[in-house]
Amino acid sequence: MKKNLLCAALLVAGISTVHAQPTTWDFTYRGFVDAATGVFDSRREFGGSFVGEDSNQDGVIVLDELSYFSSGGYLFFPVTPGSYGCNTSSYLRCEVKNFSYTLTGKLQYEARTYGYDEGSMSWYSNDVIGSHLLRGGGDFMRGTRWENRYNWSDQTTFTISPAPVPEPTVALMLPAGLALMYLARVRRRKTSA
Repeated sequence: MKKNLLCAALLVAGISTVHAQPTTWDFTYRGFVDAATGVFDSRREFGGSFVGEDSNQDGVIVLDELSYFSSGGYLFFPVTPGSYGCNTSSYLRCEVKNFSYTLTGKLQYEARTYGYDEGSMSWYSNDVIGSHLLRGGGDFMRGTRWENRYNWSDQTTFTISPAPVPEPTVALMLPAGLALMYLARVRRRKTSA
């Protein structure tokens, strides 16, 4: 029994050290309100991915702990505070204004892109998690412009893989349960002896 408890303790210790390793997360938001029409579209999806390492072990991955980040089809790399540049287009500038992901499952960030080509085309985007997605652009020569905005609603769903790590109190339930099982077994042995 002591060997089983030791194995369980090592398993719990191994799970708790997973945070320190670089991990890739893929996320999706689904269901937005079209700002122009006010209609909720349950099929509209938005997503991205990031690679990060909780190097200071505080349970939150912030901008300077990311090594890769993509949002809404745009690849932001390298990710350093205040840097500009995208490797999806030489005409495009990208900026991640803020980023945080708590390992319990809360993602917050603001990322934007903007650019124009040597002709007359321009485009921009702004992703503010929990608020809105904005895509726009135009043609200066023709005097045309377009913009699409989609807002979050209480029906917007969020999925992320791998799944969030449970709160520490939940994670402590496993060793507590194992300890109770051990104590019950010791008590049973004493009463039967």
